[in-house]
Amino acid sequence: MFNSRRRSSFYSNSNNKKNDKSNFVSSRLVKKEKRKIEKQTFYYLFFGVVILLLFIFLIMPNLIRLFFSIVDKESTFVETDTVPPQVPVLSSNPVEATFSASLTLQGFAEPNSRVVFVLDSAEAAKVVVAEDGQFEYELSLADGPNELSIFGIDEAGNESLATRSYTIVRDSQAPTLEIEEPKDGSVIELKKNRTVTIKGKTEAEAKVFINDRLVLADKEGNFSTNYYLAEGKNELKFVVIDKATNKTERNIEVEFRL
Repeated sequence: MFNSRRRSSFYSNSNNKKNDKSNFVSSRLVKKEKRKIEKQTFYYLFFGVVILLLFIFLIMPNLIRLFFSIVDKESTFVETDTVPPQVPVLSSNPVEATFSASLTLQGFAEPNSRVVFVLDSAEAAKVVVAEDGQFEYELSLADGPNELSIFGIDEAGNESLATRSYTIVRDSQAPTLEIEEPKDGSVIELKKNRTVTIKGKTEAEAKVFINDRLVLADKEGNFSTNYYLAEGKNELKFVVIDKATNKTERNIEVEFRL
């Protein structure tokens, strides 16, 4: 009976050991399989994210461009430019008067547009504007007043507003000069008459220089100033310059005696 118990106990211990070993092996297999599944899951997620990013940033933009390129080819819609260009701007206002038969004008306008010069209500020229927006034109002037305005035309044919009208007078004639007082060769006596009044007439609003002293003529061309005479002979040198920079010169002599 003793032996029977011992054998029973031995078999029981042996079975327990086998079961423990079997459970240990089974647990290792489960853990290994779990790590394998986790690794596969990570790879699937990684490749999924990569494919999604490729689709968003590479495939989708190309598909969109391809779609719109096909639509553009098939579309009959043509975009037109209806916006007028900027009004041309001159670098400086033209002179009011000049003796020259031509006048160089420079300015800025919309690049690659054309600037139209209108002289006395007629088109004088069309000038192409450079890529940097600059233009230049040498305007031919007729004698007398010339009415000038300019406007722009862009590549689509849109016209800008015109600039204000400029009046440029071409005057190639030297200004007239009449010296009313004092007379050339006159003799002035007595101390009380030493300061004389110089009066004359010339072109309207011309500059009159008397021995380098400036006197401006009024709108009728009249000018007047006082001059202190030195004892003896006094030479009075007159230089008249009109708006067109034409010049007239004349000298007179006045003698003063105490």
